[in-house]
Amino acid sequence: MPSPMRPIPPMRPLIHPLSMPASLIYTQVWLFITLVSIAFLGSAFANPPTAKLVLNLSITCQDNSQCDQRTALVDQLRTDLTLTQLKVDEFPAQTNFLFERTEQEIRNSLRAQGFYHLTVTKQLERTPALTQITFDIVLGQPIVLRQIIIQISGDGKDLLEWQNYRQFELKLRRGEQLNHATYSRTLTDLRNIALNEGYLDAQFLKREFRVYPDEFAADVHIHLDTQQGYLFGDVRFSGHQRVPSSLLHRYVEIEPGTAYTQHAMTQLQRALIDSGYFGMVRINPQYTEEKHRLIPIDIELEDNQRQAYKVGAGFGTDTGARILLGFEDRLFNRQGHSYQLDSLIGERAQSFNANYRIPGHRPLRQQWNLGFNWDATQSDSLERQRTAISPSFLVKLDDTWQVNFFSSLEYEEFEYLGQSAETNQLLLVGSGIQKRWLNNEAYPTAGYRHNATFRLSAQNSLSESEFMQFELASRAVIAPLPFWRFIARSHIGFTLAHQDQVIPSTYRYLLGGENLRGYKFESIGIDSQDNQFIGGRNMFLVSLETDFRFSQFFGLGLFSDAGQVSTSGLPDQLKVGAGFGLRGFTPVGTAKLDMAWPISEAGYNQNWRIHFSIGLDL
Repeated sequence: MPSPMRPIPPMRPLIHPLSMPASLIYTQVWLFITLVSIAFLGSAFANPPTAKLVLNLSITCQDNSQCDQRTALVDQLRTDLTLTQLKVDEFPAQTNFLFERTEQEIRNSLRAQGFYHLTVTKQLERTPALTQITFDIVLGQPIVLRQIIIQISGDGKDLLEWQNYRQFELKLRRGEQLNHATYSRTLTDLRNIALNEGYLDAQFLKREFRVYPDEFAADVHIHLDTQQGYLFGDVRFSGHQRVPSSLLHRYVEIEPGTAYTQHAMTQLQRALIDSGYFGMVRINPQYTEEKHRLIPIDIELEDNQRQAYKVGAGFGTDTGARILLGFEDRLFNRQGHSYQLDSLIGERAQSFNANYRIPGHRPLRQQWNLGFNWDATQSDSLERQRTAISPSFLVKLDDTWQVNFFSSLEYEEFEYLGQSAETNQLLLVGSGIQKRWLNNEAYPTAGYRHNATFRLSAQNSLSESEFMQFELASRAVIAPLPFWRFIARSHIGFTLAHQDQVIPSTYRYLLGGENLRGYKFESIGIDSQDNQFIGGRNMFLVSLETDFRFSQFFGLGLFSDAGQVSTSGLPDQLKVGAGFGLRGFTPVGTAKLDMAWPISEAGYNQNWRIHFSIGLDL
């Protein structure tokens, strides 16, 4: 029979929290906080904090040459050692394993720097909060290079580049400390020279250095076989639409069958870019189409915008505030002619320049120009305005040499302070020669620029004056350290003319301002017999400057300028200015904000001046 059903107990009424006594609520909250605290403390004691790991590296040197390397060696060890990647001693077994392996890593790293004889003492100390590992290293006598043999064979063995590399760029030197990285860099350099000169199959028959630890010496023997060089094949253009192919091929001085070199392709690419016709120039050697050692060259072009406008503003302590406007038509006609208009409107200088350019028969090296120029300046010493029409012919002999033949028909009005206004008309002929080389356009650390200019004006129906003038100018940059440079410049000008001849102010010399800092713009000239101020016929100017670059964009500079002008002979009693300033390094050159003093003048310490300029160093 079915069991009797149990009676269902009556349900307890739900108690809403708001109806609970306050003491009960406080008791439950206190109980909850206590349980959470106990859980947190338990986990903390169960998992104590991980000890911090500190690696100490100490190097003891035996002579000054080793001590000079000590900081660099420690930095290199911290880069090479696996143990430096650990910041905490989370897994002691792993730390112990790496600790035991570190001694061999130290020996391998320092051997690459030429130290094969080492004494290494190691120690590991642990506390609950800190694991400290110490390696004390005593450097022994380093390995030095005893014998260096670099042998070049094959068709390219007589290239001048090998001699230049050995004399000027080779870092391996007898008697110097062995460095594995320098040896590897030498192999890379030799291989790159071979590739750049068209010896694409060049290979090393021998590349070894043997170390004799007991003799503290190492011998290097490198043998590179250049094998047979490659030649240029046909040059093919694509992608251009406006520039005629006949004009493009005049730029090409790569003849099929001539030696394949990277330099020739780079030169052609630079010339096509400089023409202004193209926004993109890409040269693609077609190695897969090589036949009979001839490599075809495909040049991919993209037409540039035909016309360009320029608007700019600036400020110079010599010329004041200025506005620049410009226009350029890069491809005026199918013959490749172009023209450019530039104007400057400034407080103390104004100019308008127009230049019409015609590519020569060899556009890579030849260029005709027809220029029109009007310019005016107003300084405290001189007011002048000049108009000139100047045809010229520019010839680039190679990457560093260029010659400019010019003539100029000029008319000038000028007035020196305290003198009556004068006018003069000239027909000048002359030439300029420039040799320029540098390793970087915006921030050179090595380079030079030498200029020589000759002008002649013969008195005739178009010339009112007769004189000869020579100018020599040089600039050079050297860097004893990567970001510490010395910049030297000199400028000499002298004029041969009868004392009664009128020389226009453009071809007289005034100094001061940006060319001789510490003095006011064009404030150094000649005091004539009647105490009137004029420009000198001769000029001498030198400058020495150093700058240190402490960041990518900024640096500090220190400089001294000296110069003077004269009416005949070499100037004497040089004016000297010196000072310091800030440097800003930009893609278009170095911006200089200088404070300078005329230190050759009495009371110079109270007559400081600010100078600002921007432009390329060479």
